[in-house]
Amino acid sequence: MELPELTSDCSNCAALCCLGMSFQKGDDFAIDKASGTPCPNLGFDHRCKIHSTLKDDGFEGCIKFDCAGAGQRVTQMRFNGESWQDSPELLFAMMRDFENLRPLHERMVQLEEAGKHALPEDLETERLALLTRTARIWADTDALKRRFNTFLTAVAKVTAP
Repeated sequence: MELPELTSDCSNCAALCCLGMSFQKGDDFAIDKASGTPCPNLGFDHRCKIHSTLKDDGFEGCIKFDCAGAGQRVTQMRFNGESWQDSPELLFAMMRDFENLRPLHERMVQLEEAGKHALPEDLETERLALLTRTARIWADTDALKRRFNTFLTAVAKVTAP
């Protein structure tokens, strides 16, 4: 089973976090920004205009954020490298797909981390099955969420100190 890339590669993304994420003014962000509104610090080249000074400018939340590879997967695999900036009609579909895929990628990261533990055979089998299933889909289901949560609860019981 080949997993999608689970680390961010902003050079292959259409700045979907800078578009789709909302943030509130506070410790991590200097401004309020609604989802679907491009960050005012975003350049047309999909790069942050203040990247080198994010912390000083009050955008530590941007430094902390990692989409776990969902942004480049949406941009490259679902939209063939196209951008909502070049084709505004893609905006809502790209946001929707990013919003759907990001939690799945975060879950795959957790499943990979769980694999670093010596799990009993039944949990390792379930971990691999969940990874395979999660890597193949583009939107979550309640049944998959429950299955994942059940798995995490079981892992917590066998890995607790």
